[in-house]
Amino acid sequence: MQVASEEELAALAEVRATAEAEATREERVPVDRVEDVDAGGVPARLYVPPGPRGALLYLHGGGFALGSLVTHDGFARRLAVRTGWAVLMPDYRRAPEHPWPAADVDAGLAGDWLAGQGFDRLVAVGDSAGSALAIGETLRHPDRYVGQVQVYPFVDPSCASYDAELVGADLSVEQCRVFWRLYLQGADAATDPALHVLEQPSLRGQPPTLVQLAELDVLTPTGRRYAERLAEAGVPVRVEVYPGVQHGFWRRADSDQHLPALGAVADFLASLA
Repeated sequence: MQVASEEELAALAEVRATAEAEATREERVPVDRVEDVDAGGVPARLYVPPGPRGALLYLHGGGFALGSLVTHDGFARRLAVRTGWAVLMPDYRRAPEHPWPAADVDAGLAGDWLAGQGFDRLVAVGDSAGSALAIGETLRHPDRYVGQVQVYPFVDPSCASYDAELVGADLSVEQCRVFWRLYLQGADAATDPALHVLEQPSLRGQPPTLVQLAELDVLTPTGRRYAERLAEAGVPVRVEVYPGVQHGFWRRADSDQHLPALGAVADFLASLA
């Protein structure tokens, strides 16, 4: 089965290279300690501010095919400094070179490693496709994490919950379908509850959750429905929709909603017991 044409692979390589080149020009705030680590066999980067209040397992977005330690380094630094929590960012394997469930397996291994590092409290954090991986972690280990931050979750491979009529979005439903094709490559992922979290019988037992969404994002209805399912299960959940911004705003330092969103994450973390 050919999951990607030569043209698609070339375009993907170009997007990756461009994103990494742009990231090298991004300002990097200093963090007390930054080190590359082997997180249970998964390359990862650990950012530790002075006297960390706990640790975040941060799983970056990119449709399971984009994003890396290079592209998200600046953001991971800002996340650690703004929240006062250590941040572990795994460099999980990407599609199409490594289809499902490779990224999920890597997220689990990194989570296991982080749980053994002596931090008092752990929180799972993910944006877009990384949110699907973070949801997988909290579904597997609901008692490990005292909270979770899920930002425009990229779940529901059917794309049925996405807003196909939205005007002004920079991410289209068709692009989402391509990312799912590259990641699943024809596999039956029905056994992965995170990808089908909207259809789970109950989400009871999940940790307190902050859901952050963008107004101009086809995934916003999906995120709202995820939050509703959590609330139905009695999980404390807060939903925030940031006005006038598109998918990806969360990590973009040039977005006027970037700092307010990070501030809200810091406030949420401070509220956790």
